[in-house]
Amino acid sequence: MERFGRFSTLEEALEDFQQFSEFARTQFKAHPDWLEWIKSRDISDPSYLRGPGKLKIDWLERASHCSSSLQSRIEALKQLKQREILRIGFFDFSSVWNLEKVLKNLSLLADFCLEVLLELAKEDQLSLSSFPFTIISMGKLGGNELNYSSDIDLVFIHNGSEAHHDKANRLGKKIIQLFSLAQGGFYRIDLRLRPEGNSGVLVPSLKYCENYYFSLGESWERMALIKARRSAGDHSLAYEFEILRSLFSFPKHLTEEMFEEVIEIKSRIEKEILAEGSRKRNIKLGEGGIREIEFIVQSFQVVYGARFPTLQGRSTQETLDGLCDCGLIPRKEAEELKVAYTFLRRVENRLQMVADLQTHLLPNNADKKKAIALSLGLELELFESQVEYHMSNVRRLFSSLFPLSNKKKEFSFNFGIFPDPQKARRDLQSLEEGHSFRTTKSLRRFFPILEEKLSHSVDPNLCLSRFVQFATRYGLKSMLYESLASSPKALELLLGLFDRSSFFTEILLYQPELFEEVCQSDGLYTKKTVDVFYNELDLIDKDYKTRYRIYRKGELFRIFLRDILGLASLLEIEEEYTALAEAILKQATKHCHAQSNAIIGMGRLGGKELGYGSDLDCLLIGDNLGGVLELNRFLSEMLPTGILYNFDFRLRPHGEGPIVLERQRYEEYYRTQAQFWEVQALHRARFVCGNEEEGMKFIRFVDSLWIHWSRQIPWQEFFALREKIQRERDNHVPLINRFKTAPGGLMDIELGSQIWLMLRQIREPSLWKAFLWIEEEDPQTAQKIRSGYLFLRQLESVLRRERNSPVSVIPTEESAKEKLARFLGFNSTKQFMENYVQVLESNREVFETLTSQKLP
Repeated sequence: MERFGRFSTLEEALEDFQQFSEFARTQFKAHPDWLEWIKSRDISDPSYLRGPGKLKIDWLERASHCSSSLQSRIEALKQLKQREILRIGFFDFSSVWNLEKVLKNLSLLADFCLEVLLELAKEDQLSLSSFPFTIISMGKLGGNELNYSSDIDLVFIHNGSEAHHDKANRLGKKIIQLFSLAQGGFYRIDLRLRPEGNSGVLVPSLKYCENYYFSLGESWERMALIKARRSAGDHSLAYEFEILRSLFSFPKHLTEEMFEEVIEIKSRIEKEILAEGSRKRNIKLGEGGIREIEFIVQSFQVVYGARFPTLQGRSTQETLDGLCDCGLIPRKEAEELKVAYTFLRRVENRLQMVADLQTHLLPNNADKKKAIALSLGLELELFESQVEYHMSNVRRLFSSLFPLSNKKKEFSFNFGIFPDPQKARRDLQSLEEGHSFRTTKSLRRFFPILEEKLSHSVDPNLCLSRFVQFATRYGLKSMLYESLASSPKALELLLGLFDRSSFFTEILLYQPELFEEVCQSDGLYTKKTVDVFYNELDLIDKDYKTRYRIYRKGELFRIFLRDILGLASLLEIEEEYTALAEAILKQATKHCHAQSNAIIGMGRLGGKELGYGSDLDCLLIGDNLGGVLELNRFLSEMLPTGILYNFDFRLRPHGEGPIVLERQRYEEYYRTQAQFWEVQALHRARFVCGNEEEGMKFIRFVDSLWIHWSRQIPWQEFFALREKIQRERDNHVPLINRFKTAPGGLMDIELGSQIWLMLRQIREPSLWKAFLWIEEEDPQTAQKIRSGYLFLRQLESVLRRERNSPVSVIPTEESAKEKLARFLGFNSTKQFMENYVQVLESNREVFETLTSQKLP
């Protein structure tokens, strides 16, 4: 005869099962037909699956034989549950099912009962059946690891509509009432894992859960939510909760200090919940018990789950394999924990199988303990040694993975790094006020790295003040602090931003989400072209003025971060700024029906050298004045989201009059009336967008005009104009501070390069490319001019990015000058100014070389 598990026959197994389990004896005595049912061919076959379909058939049959009252139907469901528990317990006791199959079937049965109860509650009150409602299981049921007499941890969720809030709570209360009708022998439910526990609303909305978890949720709740899954109710709503679970339980930024919190939680359990004499006997909560294995697994999941998606599952055993595969726990230790978990869960099942009671204590009575041992196929002495071995093993591994370090000394902020320590104290205090325990703890962990990064900033007080403003507007502060504590580079970047620019700080305060969006995208490492910008703008299909402004701010912010991170050279930053402006110009020209005009870029737009705070120097060619006026409004109108760009039309004929002219009128003016400096300005002319045919005709005219003037350069006029600009511009500050117009300033480099190119009948809009022409003839001069130009443009860039506005002088205040020096990498103002003067002198020599004569 075929064996039945560890027994010779089915009958022998049933006899021993009844001797072992008081619960089984009681049930079979009350329901003799159940004994025959278990002996029947299909039911006694361990391979015969009793899934939701077969359970439903049995349930409908039972329900059809009882009255329609809720009490009788609940009683019928309870009896179905008890009979199924007997079958599962019998297969478990006989060892025809392994632990995984036992726990899975116990969980499946509970899910089925929850579905039935939810339907009964809705049937009883039809008005409660018309909105999304789901039952989320947590704990052992959520992990499909339910045992015989566990409470089932549940959270009721509704879809968030205000109109449904009252109905959802009534439905939740109805479900609780149905559980109470069972009067024992059914499931005990525990709703304390919902947001805010017993003090929270009975049935929170999905939005309420999201707000709670991401602003107030504690670390233990991250661990608890790992097991969360739908057991009954609306699938779509449960899917949305699953997304929330994934984001909350597996945050992208969490430090390993999470492990210290696990130790604190475990210590509290041992001190506050367990009696002194039960710590060795409690196989769940005691030293080396099941809970320690679960804590190991769940804490590693929380810390590393975002990095390793394979760790985001709910099964303890499977996750232990995953931890090993990811190299987080050695294979030997993972196997030891799996073996211990299987053994202790089997012992737990035996303890609860005896009388269907929720217990985790090994009996003191030797006979009762021996019965447990024999039910597992072990002699008492071997059983006791196995318990001791596995629990001491788990305790050892728990302690090795979570080393109990000495209590850390309270961190004390060093206010000596601040010029104004009292203001810094007030700012730090404002960061700490009114937060949850979790947020305050995250902030405290974050303080050391905050202090270290602030100590390297140019203006620590300003950085801290701006950080406080950012944190206030960010919303989910605990996530912010955890993220920055685990990512010092991100904090360094954030403080660097606050240190370097008021303008970009304001952008970030207006759109705090920009920081994470940009940092998490590939955009920081990508130099975008005109076509890329244009195609992204094409995705905006309405409210162009506002959305283009928001888009531009986001892109300016991204390019700024590329700059301060050193991910792009000054030339690349200028080219990307120019590409952004061109793409917006092209799109705006289309929306304003101004495409019949040609837009000629002048100045830095023409040279593809736009930077912080640049206006768009343009000549507009055509006869569509209405389109041009609309285009100007589109770009420069001040909205709550700011402006796009300001046009600068001062390079048009006479610097005044119509802002758009036909090409022939431009050509006539430049041939007959233009001064030499106006022709010089055309060296930057470049077609940007609009009517390409007209635009390129004008560019060809400019090329011929350039060659014409190269034969008759009015040197006296050239030098006189240069002296006039130096004398009149920015004359409110000392000449040495005027890095643009001082001898050897940017103006000398630009004018010198222009005239050198004109002498050789070369017109090149880009100064950077002009240096390449010079290099072919005079490499040494080219090296000097390139180096000098780069230094002054970097200086200009640092000054301009503060307010994203034009600046042409070095500040006269010593404190501002010192900040500038530090931003440029100098140790002192003196060192910076010495280098600056040397650059001006070198540039002046280059200017004289390029113009081929000394100045008067």
